Amino acid sequence: MNFEYLHLFLKNAAVWRDWFIEKLDFRPISGQALHSLGEFAVQYGPIIILLSSEGSGRPEVRKFLQTYAEGIGDVAFRVRNLDVIVARIRALGGKISEPIHALPTRTGSLRWCRIRGWGSVSHTLIESPLTLAASLSHPSQAASSAALPWLSIDHAVLNVPTGELEDAVNWYTTYLGFTQQQQFLIETPRSGLRSTVLKHPNGNATLPINEPTSPNSQIQEFIDQHQGAGIQHVALKTQNLVQTIAVLRQRGLSFLSVPAIYYQQLQTRPGFWPEAGDWGAIARQQILVDWPAADAQTRLLQTFTQPLFDKPTFFWEFIERQSRMTPAGMRRADGFGEGNFQALFEAIEREQQLRGSLQ
Repeated sequence: MNFEYLHLFLKNAAVWRDWFIEKLDFRPISGQALHSLGEFAVQYGPIIILLSSEGSGRPEVRKFLQTYAEGIGDVAFRVRNLDVIVARIRALGGKISEPIHALPTRTGSLRWCRIRGWGSVSHTLIESPLTLAASLSHPSQAASSAALPWLSIDHAVLNVPTGELEDAVNWYTTYLGFTQQQQFLIETPRSGLRSTVLKHPNGNATLPINEPTSPNSQIQEFIDQHQGAGIQHVALKTQNLVQTIAVLRQRGLSFLSVPAIYYQQLQTRPGFWPEAGDWGAIARQQILVDWPAADAQTRLLQTFTQPLFDKPTFFWEFIERQSRMTPAGMRRADGFGEGNFQALFEAIEREQQLRGSLQ
């Protein structure tokens, strides 16, 4: 099961379509299949974002925005055997909100259905001979000349209310076949969160799920502002995060600030790799860095935008997973920034204080 696309439900989808084009180097795409699934679509390589407005005539968008804040209403997955998955979901009592449909594309028929996920999230399940991105791409749409080297959707993060983490994890493991990969507990003197990372064993779909451990946690703030469980952020993976963030800052994007002391403390962390030579550039762009103590060259670089919409709910994470060749084969940074969580959580708390939601 792989990520196929993200679908943003928005007050003004045309404005945000232009934002993706102007800020993130995505390109507009169209076609019968896309029009059946969303109002607008943009693409960069394998990454597809659909965008739909409340006034687009799509009942699922109108219903979503009547209750929830703007954000991702649907995370679509590509599956191998749609009939088998739908039969299992129905047998377990799950809700199929859209039955199986067939859509023609230039590379063959595309079959899809939609199910209710957790909280505000739905999941479109797509079965196709090729990925949707491959079936829609043309040579003229190649993004190789763009300044931002995006690679893929890395993961999507679901926030749930206190007490729902175990149930949400069980739902995704039971209905969609995800498996538990990691668990975290992050606490500061003021707030905290508990997280379980789910990954599908037969694909790249990765879904960390968070619940708050205190009433004023950033996760609780999301739940309050969004009016329930939903997607808090999505990570886009890039080949060169330092270059990417430098370009995005020039284009006016705002990011969470990281205190200078964080970069001083990095040098005392076990396995610090001074020979990397890019620590100054990393600090200037305020990028967080994590690595396993036994293999400092497989670094995870990540940073986070400020919330995009009127309410402090959805934001983007941008991430780079560095790899190196070893006698045993290629090793890659495959964590989620466990060593950065504390610094990240504290940075978000500072933003909460500025908004007055953390006393």
